[in-house]
Amino acid sequence: MKRLAFFLFLLAAPLAGQDRKQPTNSLFDDYEMKTYPPASVMVQGEVENPGPVDLTSLPLRSAAIKELGLENGKQVFKGSFFVSGYALCDVLNGKRPKKVAENTFVPLVDMYVIVENDRGEKAVFSWGEIYHRDSFDLLITRTEQPVYPARAKTTWPLPDRSRLVCGSDLLNTRFISSPTRITVKSYAGGAPAAKPKDLYAPQIHLATPAGSANIGDIDGPVERRNCTTVLFGHGMGFREVLNLKGYVLRDLIASRARWVPESSKSTFFVVSAKDGYRSVFSGSEVMNRNDQEDLLLNDLGDASSGGRYTLVAPGDFFADRDVKSVEKIELMSIVP
Repeated sequence: MKRLAFFLFLLAAPLAGQDRKQPTNSLFDDYEMKTYPPASVMVQGEVENPGPVDLTSLPLRSAAIKELGLENGKQVFKGSFFVSGYALCDVLNGKRPKKVAENTFVPLVDMYVIVENDRGEKAVFSWGEIYHRDSFDLLITRTEQPVYPARAKTTWPLPDRSRLVCGSDLLNTRFISSPTRITVKSYAGGAPAAKPKDLYAPQIHLATPAGSANIGDIDGPVERRNCTTVLFGHGMGFREVLNLKGYVLRDLIASRARWVPESSKSTFFVVSAKDGYRSVFSGSEVMNRNDQEDLLLNDLGDASSGGRYTLVAPGDFFADRDVKSVEKIELMSIVP
C-alpha cells in the first residue's frame, strides 16, 4: 500500500499547481482555459464599407501555437498554447476591397493589411497570406489554454488580455495585445499600359532601404530545396503538378541584405515581373516561418517562356501569387 501511495504521489507531482481538466485523447486541451472579453475591431482603408466588426458575430477558429520570443538577441521559448478566436479572414470577409484609383493592377495579390492596437503596436500581413492559404491560425484570441509537457515540471503564464497570434511564425514579433484596428492597403503604383513583347528577365533587382543588388547566378549559402506542388489557380483551376528544385528566398535575402529579425512584423516584400504582374508577401512569410513552406525561386536558365526565375509559394492553396520571370524584389516598411 505504501508503494502504491508513493507511486501515485510521483505521478501527480508534475501536475502540482496546474489546473488540469478531465483527461481526453486530445493532447491539446488537458488544462483549464482562460476566456477574454469580446470586443470589436475597426476596419478601414481600401475597402468599400469601412466600419467596426463585432467579433462575437464570427465563428470561432482554433489553433495550436508554439511561441518563441527574442530577448537580447537570443531566442527564448515562451510557451505552447491551444487557442480559439476570430480569424483575420473572417474579420475581413464582409469588407470588400476597393483599391485607390491610381492602382490599376486588378488582382488583389498586391494588397496587405496592418493590424494595430491603441498602444501603437503594428503587424503587417499580406492579403494572400490571409486568403490564399488555410489561414485559421492567424486569429484574435477569445480563449487560451496552456499545452504543458506531460512529465516536465514546466508552466508558463497565460496572457492577461486577448491578443493576435500567428501560428506559422517562428518568432512572436507579430503577436500584439488587444488589436483594435485593421487598415487595408495596396501597393502604390499602376500597371503597364501594354504588355512587353519580351518577358524574359535575366536577373533580379533586389531593392531594400539599405541598398540594392542585382542577382544573376545564385550561389553561396542559399539552400536549394526539392518540392512537388499542385498548381491550382483561383481563376482557371488546375494547371499542373510542378516538380522543382528551388532556391529558398529567405536564404537569398539573408545573403544579399542585412536582415533584423524584429523587422518581420513591419515589413513586406513586393515581387514583380516585367509585364507588371506582382505579389505582396509579408516579412514574416519570407523570413520568419516555422512551417517549412518557404517561398522558392525556380531557375529556368535561358528558357524562352517564364524564365529566368519564377517565384513559387508552395504553402498557398491558390497559385495566383506565383510570379513568372521575376524582375524585381522590393523590401518595404509600414514604419516611416
